[in-house]
Order: sequence, then C-alpha cells, then structure tokens
Amino acid sequence: MRSVRGVSYEVLERGSGRPVLLLHGFTGSAAWISQFPELPVRLVAPSLLQHGGTGQQAVGRTKMSQQIKDLSALLDTDEGPWTVVGYSLGGRIGMTLAAYDDRVNHFIGISTTPGLNIAAERRQRRLQDEKLAEFIERAGLEAFVDRWERLPLWHQTDEMRAALRPERLAQRPAALADSLRAIGTGSMPSLWPLLDRLPRTDLIVGEHDVKFQQIARNIQLIRPDIEIHEISDASHAPHVENAQQFGTMIEKLILGGI
Repeated sequence: MRSVRGVSYEVLERGSGRPVLLLHGFTGSAAWISQFPELPVRLVAPSLLQHGGTGQQAVGRTKMSQQIKDLSALLDTDEGPWTVVGYSLGGRIGMTLAAYDDRVNHFIGISTTPGLNIAAERRQRRLQDEKLAEFIERAGLEAFVDRWERLPLWHQTDEMRAALRPERLAQRPAALADSLRAIGTGSMPSLWPLLDRLPRTDLIVGEHDVKFQQIARNIQLIRPDIEIHEISDASHAPHVENAQQFGTMIEKLILGGI
C-alpha cells in the first residue's frame, strides 16, 4: 500500500528500468499487471479509486481532476519519462493524464475513448450510469457481475469469464456505483478538444469491437500520426480475449518507445 494525497493506494510493481504506468478498467484492479509479459521496464500498477484494495472515497474525491492529481503524484516516484498504458476506464484516465502531464511521452490506449463531445450525449450517458449504479446497490455485486458478463461487447469463453469473475466479485458494490457516478463516460470532461496535446499515442482495439474501432478512427482523423493496432479474434478486452497477440503487441509498443 502507498499513501497518495491522503489515500491508501494498492500499488503493485514489477521489474526495473524505464517506468510504465498500468491503469486497469472498470471492475479491475492492480492485479492486471499479471497480464503483461516480462519486460526490461518498471511496471507500476495501482488499483484506481473505488477499485481493488485502494481506499474507498467520496464521489467528489473520485472525479477525473482528483484522479489525475493522484496519478501525477505517483509519477513523482521516478524521473521518467513515463509510458502510460490504460484499458477502457483506465484508458480514459490515462489519456487525460497524458494530455496534462508532460512527463508522459507515450500513451497506449486499449479499447478506450476521449469521452463524449456533445452535452446531450453526456447527459444521457450519466442517466444510464446512474441506473446501473442503482442496480449495483439494489441487486448486489453478484447480480451485477452476472449482468456484466452477459454484455455483448465481450468475446470471451466460459474459461475467460471464470478467470475474471473472482476479481470482479472482490470489488465493493457501493464503490463501483460511486465510480460510475464520478468518472463514467458521461461525467468525465471531453478530451476531443485536447487531442493535439497528446504525446506519441497508440490505440489497441479488438477485431470485433466495432464501436471502439470507429472511435479510434475518429481520433485518427484529428491526429493522423496516432496509430491503430487491431487484435484478432477479440472484442472489448483484447488483453484477455487474445492474450498471446496482445503480449507480443504490447512488448513491441513499449520497448519501441524506449
């Protein structure tokens, strides 16, 4: 555990060398560090606010601005420069960090988005996230995980779902609900106007993840230098759904940035 701006953060580290910050997705934790290959770099994986063993906080303390301040404090642990790898929720947070902290010189986003650029869409998404938050609080964690596993965005075998289920069931229902309220896609500030502030950026998407493939292409229209990398036979969780190809790709992208 590590104290960061008054919050007890669960942080796992592995290896030595240039620092790489790993930011997991919704219902994940620092344990996703195990899904990365052995590399000659220093991997740093915190459990994000409202996740894993990191101390639960109020909704206001979980907003994007607060999470960026926490992660910037984590960057103080190494002179850098830093590579940031973020998946889904962690990708949205990591992209924001990369836009605001010039110690990040390479961002790798996995199945992620700069948010919603239209106010009406953000309002609608906040309503959807609030309904899901209320479902988690009312029905409990197991019912939520059952529902989450059935979402059509996954391309996972029963074995994959079984492997992910313990981590999901280890979360705290109230904390997950408040994460949706604080930093869901409808609550985060849109990063579309700030794409020009991103450093070198690579986007990883699954072959079957049509929605996030289109988002990546729309980003590329604004920043043609950003590269898109597709993982075959995978959807929204390519690091799980095709771990072998993901490992090869992430090794190339991380080591190529050194």
